[in-house]
Amino acid sequence: MGRFIKGIMGGFSGKVGNIVGGNWRGISYMRSLSERRNYTPTEKQLMQRARFAYAVSFLQPIHPVVRVGYRNQASQQSPLNAALAHVLKKVVEGEYPDYRINYASLEMAKGLLPGPQHPAVQLQDQTLTFTWRDGAAILKDYGDNQVLLLAIGDGIYPSYSIGEAVRNDGQATLAIPDAQTGTVLHTYLAFLAVNGNSVSNSYYVGEVSL
Repeated sequence: MGRFIKGIMGGFSGKVGNIVGGNWRGISYMRSLSERRNYTPTEKQLMQRARFAYAVSFLQPIHPVVRVGYRNQASQQSPLNAALAHVLKKVVEGEYPDYRINYASLEMAKGLLPGPQHPAVQLQDQTLTFTWRDGAAILKDYGDNQVLLLAIGDGIYPSYSIGEAVRNDGQATLAIPDAQTGTVLHTYLAFLAVNGNSVSNSYYVGEVSL
């Protein structure tokens, strides 16, 4: 798009041939019309688009989690795009149109903070209880780290928690929505610095059957 102060006959508004003129906040501009593309995508392009759409739909419900968990991985892109690149590369499996999620390969956070030691999870009365046992040295320097929790699975809306507990607590709980008996949840745990500038790698705690 080009801008001009005064043309041969002053500024103009509208379309002349493939040129469009107008005025925005007192600035006259000209731009050319974009060319219409009239083509049929190849089968490979359709497959790539479907895989991309599948990955995006998977990430949308956990956007608040990856926005925090990938904030340090996004020097040239948004946290969501960084997470999307990870999901497309390591998490989405299968062939078109039967894609599936490899939950054990999912990382909801990537960073340099110490991760949890001896993490575990138990389910009781629709509540997941996460536990960990960090050493005294880690707790001394990182005890105020906030806790990130995630539970996700096929056919159930994900449940997550950000900052409702701290590393010093040694445990944190996460309520889950109602789901059919036998539904498998995949659980994850990570830590976030109080200032929000750094996170730990997430840890895949394991599966829980409802």
